[in-house]
Amino acid sequence: MSKSLLIIVLFMTAISFGQSVKIDTFRVKESSRFKEIQSGKMNFPIIRTNNKEVDAIINADIKNRFTGNEFSDETLESTFEKWADDRIIYIDFNVTYNQNGLISFSVTAEGCGAYCTSWTEYFTYSATTGKWLLISDIIEMSESITKKVEKDKDNLYIQQKKELKEMLEDPTSGLNEETYKWALEYYQECQAAFNLDSFFIHSNGLSLVQDCYLPNAIKNLTPLIYLTYSIEEIEKYTSFKYIIP
Repeated sequence: MSKSLLIIVLFMTAISFGQSVKIDTFRVKESSRFKEIQSGKMNFPIIRTNNKEVDAIINADIKNRFTGNEFSDETLESTFEKWADDRIIYIDFNVTYNQNGLISFSVTAEGCGAYCTSWTEYFTYSATTGKWLLISDIIEMSESITKKVEKDKDNLYIQQKKELKEMLEDPTSGLNEETYKWALEYYQECQAAFNLDSFFIHSNGLSLVQDCYLPNAIKNLTPLIYLTYSIEEIEKYTSFKYIIP
């Protein structure tokens, strides 16, 4: 699938140029129920900005967003003890950008019940205020850029549907007509539900991501919806609020 690269310009904040915040690790307790498949990676991020108030805002928000606000008033340790409930077998994070008063990262987890399911969530914060940042805080969301992203998303789904059809026509793929139609319904639902909520900043720019969740029986057919753009391309449609060196 074709992918373009989006390089975003970021405004310098009160944190000095190039300075990064510290990321500590909270170790989530391993599951005793799934010892045979326990990964050993059970790491959750803790942000340290040298400002206790900002740290409290960011870390509480990360915890509550990731756990669906189930135990919003409890500590990180208490929350994960109850929320993980011996079901989480993997959790780890990846910091993609940590400069100029911004930090952007993803957290990936896998939980097991009747089936094992993995997912990734994306976070971007101001390290000076602790504010959770939307993509509209990073770039001006003009009508033209919104239409551009919508068109690119639709083209990507067209390509994904084409590949799914090719699997159906390939007798060695094992995909039958019933399963094809089932997966196609999810593709169409995800395409219609696409939004700009999930994104992350990295050293070369910004990426938009959509997790299209399919049932476990057809999870191997999950489409990859991942969009990036170059600065030259994006400047045709909008302006930037920040600078990434």
